[in-house]
Amino acid sequence: MTKTIDVGSPRRMAPQETRTAHPAVKIGIRVLVNAVAVAVLGLLTWGRLPPLARQTVWAEDGGVFLRDVLSNGHLRSIPLPYDGYLHVIPRTLASLAHAVVPLQGYALAMSLLSCLAVAAISVAVFHLSRSVAESVPVRVMIAAIPVLLPIGPQEVLGNAANLHWYLLWLMPWLLLYRPKSRPAGVAMFVGAFLTAASEIITGMFLPLAVWAAFRRRNFAAPAGLVLGVGLQVLATLTKPRFSGAAPSDAVDVISVFLGFGLLPIGSIWHADSRTLASNIVSYGGWALFIPCLLVVALLTYTLVAGGRGLKLTALGALGASVLCWVASVVLSGNTMFNYATYTEADWATGFGYIRYAAAPAMFLLLLVPLAVAAALAKGHVNRRAAFAVTGMFLAFLLVSYLPASTVRQAGPSWSAGVSDARVACEADPSLATGTVLIAPVTWKFAQVQIPCSELRSP
Repeated sequence: MTKTIDVGSPRRMAPQETRTAHPAVKIGIRVLVNAVAVAVLGLLTWGRLPPLARQTVWAEDGGVFLRDVLSNGHLRSIPLPYDGYLHVIPRTLASLAHAVVPLQGYALAMSLLSCLAVAAISVAVFHLSRSVAESVPVRVMIAAIPVLLPIGPQEVLGNAANLHWYLLWLMPWLLLYRPKSRPAGVAMFVGAFLTAASEIITGMFLPLAVWAAFRRRNFAAPAGLVLGVGLQVLATLTKPRFSGAAPSDAVDVISVFLGFGLLPIGSIWHADSRTLASNIVSYGGWALFIPCLLVVALLTYTLVAGGRGLKLTALGALGASVLCWVASVVLSGNTMFNYATYTEADWATGFGYIRYAAAPAMFLLLLVPLAVAAALAKGHVNRRAAFAVTGMFLAFLLVSYLPASTVRQAGPSWSAGVSDARVACEADPSLATGTVLIAPVTWKFAQVQIPCSELRSP
């Protein structure tokens, strides 16, 4: 029998023939969604800064990075070492800010670019953390940590000079993620290299890189880390930070670990350092009992209920937090960290949060989503409960969204300084440079010399 085909009837698709979007369309949609997420989170991050803080150039952003752009040009300034280290990403942002906006808008541009960089790190970690936990609410908590870090606006947020603390948080996620394609591997290599070439302390993750290379057959990010750290070591040897040995004995051992409880742990619970200092004077060490107990409880639960991967990640997070804090404090050689010798007057006037607490605090906050991931895997909570915990975690961080104070809230205003320098240059044709003040005003490079050729009206 001959089979009759009705060419006039529409052909029905089999289930396996269901039309799907073209791969290029899918990629375009993903890029657009991620770009929108970076923009939204960047503005959310920027909103945490007081208006004058956004208009203030902080430390190396003006006294080193912009100075070198003005004297060496955009590309030649990027690989220059300063204080024994390379700062590739911060210098690139400074060069970009100077290139795309008028000089008067440099402070706002640097502030916004730095906040967008933190937002990009947040979005990247949301995807990279899939190597540790598939759960969306868990990864949302992880991604929120850099954006909503309680002490972020105090000093580290909104300037490229302290962007390296957020890059330190990014590095282990780059190492843990296993790329599934050649382009993804190239992106992991470039990301790890640029991160390591911007923060020498990423060298503490070299053991993790070795593990990722030989146990997970992931070579891209480890290779980038090794190359970046190698260049950092070369920069340190050729342009050392210290003329002699590092002053490693300036801070006593008890104060180093007491400081860990005060700043990385204490700053999570008390976003305002004045509140914590007052509680220390009134109640002594008991002021740190609850936050320290929570850290211990979260770690213990993950070690008991979590799988092998979560256990190792939790221990790694705690280890990274402690190591980052100890290395920063010991190598600083600053006697302000001798908390064991503080008097009541010292607590009232000399105690305050400092940038060294940022990365350690982020690694400690990671214990919360890791505990939730362990609870999900164990069946102690369901997906709906996990979203509820995520909401509570975000609410806890949002309590400290607007800071009580920042180190830049008093200026000086960069745009006003540029205006004054322009007036001075135009009033005196023989003047070669104009001086613009930046924060902190007591810093050794608190004055930026701007060539009058850039300040005078064309």
